[in-house]
Amino acid sequence: MSQMMTRCRWVAVIGVTLGLSVQAMGGAEFTDQVNRTHMKDVASIAIEPGFLEETLPSVDRQVVQASDDKQTASSRKEALYQPPQRGAPGGRVGGGTRGPMTDLPLLLALAPDHIGLTSEVQPRLVWYLSKPTTYPLEFTLIDESGVTPIIEKRLSSPAESGIHIIQLADYDLKLEKGKTYQWFVSLVSDPEHRSADIIGGGMIEVGDVPASLTEELRNANPVEATRLWGQAGFWYDAIGVISTNIQSDPSDAEMHHVRASLLEEVDLDTPAQVDRQHGL
Repeated sequence: MSQMMTRCRWVAVIGVTLGLSVQAMGGAEFTDQVNRTHMKDVASIAIEPGFLEETLPSVDRQVVQASDDKQTASSRKEALYQPPQRGAPGGRVGGGTRGPMTDLPLLLALAPDHIGLTSEVQPRLVWYLSKPTTYPLEFTLIDESGVTPIIEKRLSSPAESGIHIIQLADYDLKLEKGKTYQWFVSLVSDPEHRSADIIGGGMIEVGDVPASLTEELRNANPVEATRLWGQAGFWYDAIGVISTNIQSDPSDAEMHHVRASLLEEVDLDTPAQVDRQHGL
């Protein structure tokens, strides 16, 4: 029986790994669960020249102009994260629920939809759970060979809802520069059918830190450090710094808003909304 369960477990993980590998070879990117097709259809409707002037009263035209000005200002807002220009797309596994069980939470890796960089050999991996659960949770890390897990570890359960941090230092694990790793958090809803696991995961590599960035970070506060790491392309340092500091001071509204903006830039809107609410 244990052999069968292990085999089913690896059917799930191998399936996820193959999906990420297809993306690394140029396949379609994973998308989150927000469906924007409807909005694109609305936006594609053509408006004849002069239509607004003929049909809208002057007050409405002012509202339209104000909205346009707001969108222009928003588009000029400084980005917190600039993906590395390395030509190596990867994948993020979104943790949607599967099967007939509707009481399962949403589980997401707070990772970009490409291979994310870290400056650390023992980085922080951040993930989100939409509601508390009594189901077992597991952390898995594999390298680019994908043959045997480097680690498969049960996480503390039941888990509270919200954003959580995995510290590789807690497991005495170190990443090697030049290797690509895949990490997963799995919710085990049925131990005898591991293909039903809810899995959230991402990809990570250790990158070289420019000397100029090291100097800029020397006296940076958490918000400044998040911006500096993110704009330099180091996703895992940016999300790790801000999340660790929020964990230390959960009442800091500014840091919640900064993390929300960072998450929105990689289309992780659901956990971003949670941060926005904390920042009120």
